[in-house]
Amino acid sequence: MELVTSLMSLLPAQPARASAVILVLAVVVVVFLHRLVSGLNTGRTFWQRRLRARLGVAQGRVIGELRWMLLSFHLLLWPGVTWAVLHVWGLHETGSDLVARLFSTGFAFGSVHLVPGKLLLGVVYFLVLFTFTRWLKNKIEYDWLPRAGVEASTRESVATLFGYVTFALAVVVGLSSAGFDFTKLAIVAGALSVGIGFGLQNIVNNFVSGLIILFERPVRTGDYVFVGQTQGFVRRIRIRSTEIQTWDRESVIVPNSDLLSSHLRNLNLRDNYGRVIVPVGVAYGSDTARVKAVLLEVANAHPLVIRDNQVEGINGPGVLFVNFGASSLDFELRAYVREVDKRMAVASDLRFAIDTAFRAAGIQIPFPQQDVWLRSEPQASPGARADSDKA
Repeated sequence: MELVTSLMSLLPAQPARASAVILVLAVVVVVFLHRLVSGLNTGRTFWQRRLRARLGVAQGRVIGELRWMLLSFHLLLWPGVTWAVLHVWGLHETGSDLVARLFSTGFAFGSVHLVPGKLLLGVVYFLVLFTFTRWLKNKIEYDWLPRAGVEASTRESVATLFGYVTFALAVVVGLSSAGFDFTKLAIVAGALSVGIGFGLQNIVNNFVSGLIILFERPVRTGDYVFVGQTQGFVRRIRIRSTEIQTWDRESVIVPNSDLLSSHLRNLNLRDNYGRVIVPVGVAYGSDTARVKAVLLEVANAHPLVIRDNQVEGINGPGVLFVNFGASSLDFELRAYVREVDKRMAVASDLRFAIDTAFRAAGIQIPFPQQDVWLRSEPQASPGARADSDKA
């Protein structure tokens, strides 16, 4: 308060001029802060871009907390400007009463008692803590844990849980600073339990399923999964749902309870290896031993196909003579690939190579054939034809 009084003594003696100086200074501060927030949101200067990178803000993303901080500053600034203007005009008691109501005694609305200053202080504490913990979460996930050699899926799980815990702590600190009475939480908990009983079962189920996924990790970021009719890459695991991106670049949001309650196929849970099967038919009369040799040669030539003795526990390519078909001898080329998410591309490459190799080796790939027999009706005798004409 002594500092404020000292600053007020520097103002002109005339109330009108002093009020004008106060308003001009307030406008200058507001303009400066607005330009600062705009620069931080766009990364206009080098130090602003560096600060955004330190906070882990993606390029082009707006820092939403800055808008709330700017709003809180406005709500704190203009009451202070009002108090200062009242003070220079000699209305000390009015200004003091305004400050007391804003930050101490508050306002009563029926049975509700609000202190705007405490509410603003709670909002500021929450925003500061939330911004700091988000920066700390990014440091843990992208800096400290990678240095410790922790795998990516574990880093994401730890960072996600840390983010939710620190968010809850920031909420508690903000509410306590705002003057929230935590003794009333029993009533809130009772109402919440009734809500869970009537309509929030799915939300709670998804929340618990999300915790199980984060700890047990049957699904990790980057895995290729099949869930019902949906297949694609897991892009992000949240506490309520999981985002899966299909080959069409569509994002499918799957509730976490569906991942645990339905049959889930994960191609990358243990390793990245997978198998491709390429059916091939050749003409009757072809040299089957030659066909097998050509198919194995084509498979072993592909860089993503695992050959014999390259990976422990995985055999090299194999050829099966599966059937005598209606118009072809049916074979299957089976091979394991190093990256299961590329198995469709590998199968396509093998088909191209098989067609080229069969042409060079003179092996014919037949097409379905069908013999059609035409049977003619016997011609009627002349007498029968005459009787038919008379009729």
